[in-house]
Amino acid sequence: MSPPRYSIVVPHYDGSVSDEFFLRGMRCLAEQTLQDFEILLYHDGPLSRPLPDLADLGFGERLRVEITSQRHDDWGHSLRDIGIRAARGEYIVHFNPDNLLYPNALEVIDHWSRVPVRPGANEQMTENPDILIFGILMRGMSYSGRGALYRNTSWTNNVLIYTGIPAIAGLIDCLQLVAKTAIWREIGGWYDRSLASDGEIYSRLVAERGARYVPAILGEHW
Repeated sequence: MSPPRYSIVVPHYDGSVSDEFFLRGMRCLAEQTLQDFEILLYHDGPLSRPLPDLADLGFGERLRVEITSQRHDDWGHSLRDIGIRAARGEYIVHFNPDNLLYPNALEVIDHWSRVPVRPGANEQMTENPDILIFGILMRGMSYSGRGALYRNTSWTNNVLIYTGIPAIAGLIDCLQLVAKTAIWREIGGWYDRSLASDGEIYSRLVAERGARYVPAILGEHW
């Protein structure tokens, strides 16, 4: 089987999401209009109960499931690192089961990964299609009106969130940045195990290497 264009790394651990949310997240991957991907699903340590049955989603051999022998208990970061090292795809998508990707998400990302670089296209950062960032909807976040975002403690608003240019630590969810597997390995994988590591790592990637901003809302975080 030839290498896929995308490797989707999905961490899972007891108490992370309900089975209903887990199945909803996996179903949105099955419904992608671009199907050139593999899914690397990792569960952190021994299972307290069986994983929901994914057979009807049609992934076939594109889905690999691994239950780690030890519990890392670090918000799935060690699992993401395992996925980076095992990925066969050209790009890596980090996906949490409490997220949704819209059906055309991978297709749109793939389109923008292939558009030639235009000099001066973005004055705010280096244009680099090897790293793509895109907008999502996120519950509980609001726009401050000053180019920054703050947490809405009422958790009632569904407000558009952009990762920011450059990416802003603390305002990023794992699915909002897609980068080439080679880049992930060059920086040492998912090396930060802190709670807010996605913001720290993504901010570093964008600051050091640039990125391409995809002008589309491609998913949601709940």
